[in-house]
Amino acid sequence: MLLQFSVKNFLSFRDEVVLNMLPAKSRLLKAHVIEDRKGKKTECLPLAVVYGANASGKTNLVNAIDFVRNLVVSDTQASGTTGVTPFRLGVNCENAPSQFELVFKHDGVVYTYGFILNNSVVLEEWLFAYFTPRESKIFERKTEKDKVRVEAGSRLARTKDKRQFIRFVGQGTRPNQLFLTEANNRNVKLLEPIAHWFHDHLKIIRPQSLDQFLTLRVDKDESFVDFLSTFLRETDTGISAVRAEAEELDIGKHLKGMPPRLWEQIKGNLLAGKSDQLLVHRTEHGREESGAIVKGQEDASDDDQNLQYLRLRTSHKRDDGSDVDFELSAESDGTRRLMHLAPMLLDLHISEQVYVIDELDRSLHPLLSRKFVEAFLDQVQRKASRGQLILTTHDTTLLDRELLRRDEIWFTEKDSEGACHMTSLAEYKVSEGLNYASGYLNGRFGAIPFLGNFHGLPLKL
Repeated sequence: MLLQFSVKNFLSFRDEVVLNMLPAKSRLLKAHVIEDRKGKKTECLPLAVVYGANASGKTNLVNAIDFVRNLVVSDTQASGTTGVTPFRLGVNCENAPSQFELVFKHDGVVYTYGFILNNSVVLEEWLFAYFTPRESKIFERKTEKDKVRVEAGSRLARTKDKRQFIRFVGQGTRPNQLFLTEANNRNVKLLEPIAHWFHDHLKIIRPQSLDQFLTLRVDKDESFVDFLSTFLRETDTGISAVRAEAEELDIGKHLKGMPPRLWEQIKGNLLAGKSDQLLVHRTEHGREESGAIVKGQEDASDDDQNLQYLRLRTSHKRDDGSDVDFELSAESDGTRRLMHLAPMLLDLHISEQVYVIDELDRSLHPLLSRKFVEAFLDQVQRKASRGQLILTTHDTTLLDRELLRRDEIWFTEKDSEGACHMTSLAEYKVSEGLNYASGYLNGRFGAIPFLGNFHGLPLKL
């Protein structure tokens, strides 16, 4: 679970901005608070809904979290940059370092991990943890004159051999690289859970994101098909069922633009059993589609005929009660968006995940956005989910005191110097019966656009 995220001097964030998932004192909606007694006892909120005008910093909050995740998971090139983009509207900021820090809990351990870096060097990096009631240092890293120096805590370097190994890993860490990433590459066991959390438990969902595994899950998991079909029926999409359909692989159609040499290598791995499937992201009828290439009949004489393309199909009811199948490209953007969001609800039930979703309401009717949030919070209140959702949205139907706690609502706003700031509704004094949506749209909490006069636009024909 994510407990706190902070960022400073990155994109539109000049000053430190903190997203705090710890609950404020409140008598309302106490069932929303997730309590974890494993290891250090912690409480956190399952949801953060972020509002703000266009260009106020909502997406840049997502970008900041995504930047940290990518740097940990994907690493940097030996001769490359860190890829960080500082706040460019401040004279003293463009050449100053950027800072990121996360506090999260994984497998009963609370970790505080962060780093300071510029475009070429990771200047500082640190990791602290609560393995016991007392916080302990795991490591601190500093880079001076392109030399990486790592000071390891006693838990990371208990013996002389381990101290020598950590020193060796530190010396092998490039100035533009995170020590956490290099240590994970070197199989430092104590740090594996942290890298694992970033890789498998922190997920970033963009407005255009597709669930790459959706087709395979429909093909292989009957319980998932039942869940997805029920969800789509209950959200009035007109879809009665979904299924995966296999068709003959057409290289020119399904893998358009892939270099022949690369395809031969992938095909060899598939046919030899070294890979189970190839996930495919392609455009069909002007719309993005995800599918998969899998092995077909074992007795096929032609290698290419032994590979099939899996795609999703939807079923609708005719007026006589019979079924008619549709290609996914025939469904509306909103329906397709729902199909790729719905699996999160099941995943949040199965395992501890943190989903960061930018523009939840993209292509969705406000009632569908609310239904999605309600379905998640229902799981939380029934203790059927320990995951979290962090959402950006413009949908004011969610600004309801019966749906959300005040500390689950956040606002982003840009000041006169172009710097973005974040505040929680819990920081405002509001009357007991205030309508959150009306208060927000009336500018009570800021975070709305200040519109000029459009009557004088210089329109010339």
